[in-house]
Amino acid sequence: MFMTVKEIQAPPPSEQHAAGLLQQVRLEKALTLEDVTKATRVSTANLRAIESMEYEKLPSDTFARGQITLYGNYLGLEGRRIAEQFFIKRDGGKRTAPHLKKRLSTHCLTPKQLAEPTHISSATIAGLLLLFIVLSFTGFCLYTSWNPFAFLTDQTKNLSSSVINTFHPANPATANRATQKPLSLSAVFLKDTQVLISLDNKESTQKTYTKGTSAHWKAEKKLYLEFLQPESAELQFNSSPLPFPSLAANGHYILQIPTPATP
Repeated sequence: MFMTVKEIQAPPPSEQHAAGLLQQVRLEKALTLEDVTKATRVSTANLRAIESMEYEKLPSDTFARGQITLYGNYLGLEGRRIAEQFFIKRDGGKRTAPHLKKRLSTHCLTPKQLAEPTHISSATIAGLLLLFIVLSFTGFCLYTSWNPFAFLTDQTKNLSSSVINTFHPANPATANRATQKPLSLSAVFLKDTQVLISLDNKESTQKTYTKGTSAHWKAEKKLYLEFLQPESAELQFNSSPLPFPSLAANGHYILQIPTPATP
């Protein structure tokens, strides 16, 4: 801690002024301004302004007084006395008012406080910049009612639709998926026709269906139907529309689920 300001007498006219004394002692000790800056953390520019008495280049009186005190103490002088003489010289020989002395004694600054003002770290600046960008982007989205995640949502929907649409019971590449649950086939007949039916490789049965009637078949592993008339029914497999089978070699329209792999 620094000592409080003491009552001092203004130096006689013959006494060297504080700035010149600081410079003289520094040179006698063969110290550069940079050496003093490293030791006291007072900037070289402020040290030069102190020695040349360029008062307008110095910070506020409180900081300047503290820096002069640091400088004087570092050189082995009475820093407080040097600082007081410096400001008496600046003020034309007037002493510091008593009420100012009291304020200085109760608001002494530590050497760390008297060093150059602390700069905001780059990490803090980056954090504040990021926060500003986030807030600006959020405000823009709210103002324009734009949902930045809509693109991702649409892509997910499209992917799901693509996966669903690629499945077809007549496609050997996806036929195994149909066996994971019971096979269900429904038919609404558009014309009179005969149908040969075999479920799960059981013995075939032949039935006749008339126009306007419907039928429903279920199997665990395999559905096999032969329609004798073309486009004679509207088909649905597991509640999804299913194209009517094409003409087979035997002259019938064969539907087999799952479709056997082509050799």
